[in-house]
Amino acid sequence: MNENLQQIGPTRVGQSTVREFLAVAFRRKWIILGLFVVTTLTVTVLSLVSPVSYVSYGRVLLKRGEQNSALEAHRQIYNDWEQDLGSEVQVAQSIPVLDRAREFLRQDRMPDGRAVPLDPKQVDIDVVGKSNVIKLGYIDRDPRVARHVCDALLRAYMEFRQKSLGQFANPKRFFDEELAQVESELNRKRELRRLYANKAGLVDVVDQKRSLLTQLSLLKSRQSELNSKLAESRATSQVMRALRERPEVDLPMPQAASGYDAVFELSRKLVEQEARVAQLRERYREEAPEIVTAKETLASLRALLAREVEARILLAESRTQVLEAQQTPLSRDIAGVQAQLETMPDKETTLTEIDRELGILTSRYEVLAKNRDLARVTEHTAAGVTVLLLSPAEAATPTNARDYVRLALAPVFSLVVGIGLAFFLDGLDITVHTAGHAEEAIDLPVLAAVRERRRPA
Repeated sequence: MNENLQQIGPTRVGQSTVREFLAVAFRRKWIILGLFVVTTLTVTVLSLVSPVSYVSYGRVLLKRGEQNSALEAHRQIYNDWEQDLGSEVQVAQSIPVLDRAREFLRQDRMPDGRAVPLDPKQVDIDVVGKSNVIKLGYIDRDPRVARHVCDALLRAYMEFRQKSLGQFANPKRFFDEELAQVESELNRKRELRRLYANKAGLVDVVDQKRSLLTQLSLLKSRQSELNSKLAESRATSQVMRALRERPEVDLPMPQAASGYDAVFELSRKLVEQEARVAQLRERYREEAPEIVTAKETLASLRALLAREVEARILLAESRTQVLEAQQTPLSRDIAGVQAQLETMPDKETTLTEIDRELGILTSRYEVLAKNRDLARVTEHTAAGVTVLLLSPAEAATPTNARDYVRLALAPVFSLVVGIGLAFFLDGLDITVHTAGHAEEAIDLPVLAAVRERRRPA
């Protein structure tokens, strides 16, 4: 009999365990159903209330390192990968880039004409793996706005990297601007030199200076000769006046230019005649015809000498006036040449300074032209840009789309949690509800159980 009880006992315990499981589930059904309903309602409300956001991405390839020169394609890398890319993420989120993107958005409006604001909190930037590719994105509830703002961000970042950071993105433009500026300054200096040379009357400073010195020397020589002639003429006039006042005095006569001087001959003959009269007086009386004739000849010689002296005085005075008249323009010409020579050093200095500046500008123009050609060769043989656009702003995709499969999993898991919570709470209850509880309480098998029946009302 005990063996039969032992065989019956475990079987009934197993049956009571299944029934107890169901009993616990039905007994704690409000907990399970309540948790299921609350979870389902919460998930449904959150999925319906939460708005759908869209994100648009564009990819940019960053060339790490710093280019030493626009004329060299080599790039020198200073930092490691993480530092470089981390810095670029901060640059892409910097105020200058965002401000430039806002300018693009104000210029390029949406098709409906509205200007799109840019919220820095909605900018999403990430690095693609262990590469030098950066993803620039923008999140918005409108997919068109997300793509439009993402495109503005890409343009602003590339412009900032190529221009604002001073990279050698466009060496041709730089050299063209510098060459145009130098050429303009060169033309201005050439025009200034031409105007100054025309105003100052300069062609070749050295030759003109040498010509002025030669001209001054000739004028000085002519002036010296003229002064000599003028002194000679004045001396002749002075001697003739003295001879007119005292013809009996033997004065030194200036030598005539032709070699024959009538005054000198008349004076000599007058002296000889006076000597002859003196000799005749020693031999004859005053009334003697020889003396009378000699005196008449002497008087004639004196009259001829006086007339010749007067003519010589008039000639000397006339010649003096002519020489003095010639001296005035000659002195004026000498003063003009000297004035030109006095201004030549300043003119030469000014012209030399202009020529020096022209030489510097010409050398600079040649160097810039040579470097521009070298930069063109470098630009065509090596990529000189700092950033390269790999893909423009793509069509926006939802970031928090409703996944109905995952939404359905929440209520299912809430049933599991509810059942576990029901058994946990039931385990804390010490009330005997089933045969299993009775067996556990009295440590004896239950032979039979009487179901509880409700009394009819």
